[in-house]
Amino acid sequence: MGDWAKIWLRSIRNSYSSLVFSRDTWLGVAMLCVTFLYPLSGLCGLLCAIMVNGAASLLSLDKFKMENGLYGFNAVILGLAMGALFPPNAMLLFLLVVASLMLLLWMVGWEALFAKNHLPYLVFPFLFTLWILLLMMQQREGASFVDCVLGDHVGILGWGDFSLSSVSDHTIWLSLPEVVSEYFISLSSILFLQDVFVGLVMAVVLLCHSRIAFLFTWITHIAAFLLFKGLGLDSFHIPYACFGFNFTLAALALSCYLVPSKRAILYSLLLIPVLMVMVFASTRGLAYFNLPAFSSAFCWVTLLFLVVARQGNGRYVPRLSYLLERTPEENLYNNQTNERRFLWYHYHPFSLPFYGEWRVSQGVDGVYTHQGLWRDALDFVIELDGSQYKGRGDSLGDYYCYGKPVLAVADGEVVCVENSVEDNPVGVSNKRENWGNYVVIKHWDGCYSLLAHLKRDSFICSVGQRVKRGDELALCGNSGLSPYPHLHFQFQASPVVGSPTIHCPFVNYLRKEDTMGHFVPCRFPLEGETVKNLSIRIRGRHYQLYVGQTLSVSSNRYGEEIWYVGEAYGYRFVEDRKRGAKAWFALSEGLFEFQRYEGSEECGLYHFFLSNYKVITTDEEAWSLSEEMSPAIRRTGWVGYLLDFIAPFKSCVKSVFSTQWSAKECVMDVQIVTSIGGHEHRVTKYRTTFEGEESLVVSGGSDFSMRIAF
Repeated sequence: MGDWAKIWLRSIRNSYSSLVFSRDTWLGVAMLCVTFLYPLSGLCGLLCAIMVNGAASLLSLDKFKMENGLYGFNAVILGLAMGALFPPNAMLLFLLVVASLMLLLWMVGWEALFAKNHLPYLVFPFLFTLWILLLMMQQREGASFVDCVLGDHVGILGWGDFSLSSVSDHTIWLSLPEVVSEYFISLSSILFLQDVFVGLVMAVVLLCHSRIAFLFTWITHIAAFLLFKGLGLDSFHIPYACFGFNFTLAALALSCYLVPSKRAILYSLLLIPVLMVMVFASTRGLAYFNLPAFSSAFCWVTLLFLVVARQGNGRYVPRLSYLLERTPEENLYNNQTNERRFLWYHYHPFSLPFYGEWRVSQGVDGVYTHQGLWRDALDFVIELDGSQYKGRGDSLGDYYCYGKPVLAVADGEVVCVENSVEDNPVGVSNKRENWGNYVVIKHWDGCYSLLAHLKRDSFICSVGQRVKRGDELALCGNSGLSPYPHLHFQFQASPVVGSPTIHCPFVNYLRKEDTMGHFVPCRFPLEGETVKNLSIRIRGRHYQLYVGQTLSVSSNRYGEEIWYVGEAYGYRFVEDRKRGAKAWFALSEGLFEFQRYEGSEECGLYHFFLSNYKVITTDEEAWSLSEEMSPAIRRTGWVGYLLDFIAPFKSCVKSVFSTQWSAKECVMDVQIVTSIGGHEHRVTKYRTTFEGEESLVVSGGSDFSMRIAF
């Protein structure tokens, strides 16, 4: 099958899954099958989606948007509505063609209007297109909406000799509580079918697709139903007015656009009275034109809420999802993980102010001087075999850190230099000039770094000079309030020496543990730790992936594979086009890390993603790291599915990726541990062996082996 045919089929499939704000493959197929429980409506929906996506392809509109169903889902709803409301005749086919073209115009127009504010156009194009058709149909003299469109066609359940009347007869469901039957009707109204049986099937599909989405719709539906009853309103369900439909759609939208949480559920409940007022107001207002309100209340309230959420900034503002994931579960788990995993992205990449390994002799809230307003300061020394000096340590030259270069932690401008204070003899402090020799660098307004107790006449920088991160500034000395050679470092908000300190963590450095360095992504070093900057000298070509590169892969399980390195929206990815898998990655100074995975898990790329989730690509002799992994990547079976119901309130599932590198053996051992409630549930192990400069072998367990040639 050609690439164009695959894109077109995916566009149709995703058009149906987008009805519930998803891109899940099997969900799209399931929703397509559900629509054909009413064959005429199902056929009209499919034809409309085919025509709209076909027109979008002929006009060379955005292929990504077409493939992800962003053009097709309004088309599906429009076709379903026309199949449910209009009589089956030649005029219906003609109107489907005209309406499809008109719908595409509306979608492109609404998209251009909303795209600059990063807002979805929801089903506004469908509403305006259908309203125009209904206004046209009212040209019949004295005809109303029901007369001219529905007539005797209301509730059509058959096509030819095929009929669902016996299954969909509402008398079968009279024993159900009203709140339950209304929930099913509200779900079926998404497909313009308004049938309890169809709603039941959709509820099962929704439950299998996402427990969180199911939970959101149930909570919102019950609250809305009780509100209607509490106010003495008996009009929760009016045929084709779709009152309950608006609440269900709003719940589905918020479960996807917001990161699912207690706060998100609270906001969905707070919007219920607003939706109720908008439903009655829109129904009354459009009645003057003999038009149904349909989902207009949902569209306006959801859109305005998202506008407010994007403008707000504070602890009570709902957290918006960065990407529209396949399911709310992925939305929740990925956002929770990435919030912690990429915390260092929120901070400036400050590096440590020295070469090699130094120990923190006094840390935050230190015993001697780092207290009160000056608590966030660090003293660094060099230790070998547990000692800071060689011999008896009687002279300054005996100390390992004395005379060693100190570096700029980030780009900036030198704003202050002191170079007149003599170094103290060992054991003597200069309390009168307690800062000794120092340099202050301005990184930006409100952020300065101070390096103190430096060696006199060792400065190679001057006031007004621009420096880069890692540039040498001076040498470590023993001037000022310093009884032994060490480097004092602090961040401060003012250029004035002695200003109160501020907390700015360092990023991407190594903390020494036994004989190897453990990777620290973002933190202030603790007292007693030995730390060093990550070397940026690259080892081999294994992870130097460039756009347009192809990788040859062979494995005992999946055979020969070809991976392609591509780029979209400024982000790079490795793709297995044959199996429809894509792994997005980032390559920075000394680090290679995967950021997300999409597509089939039955391919070598998935195992490469797991086994090389994060790698230090420098020439460090030995290192280790631990990184949190989204539970959505490593599902935990039926136990995990049950825990999805409580995930918005309390997350019980956690996956941790840990790895160790040995330069001596040229191997990297990986262990992925998934735990539930703190108890180990699943362990997966991999070993990556580096062969020369351009290939590596990934093995897992006793039955999987894969070789990758870069």
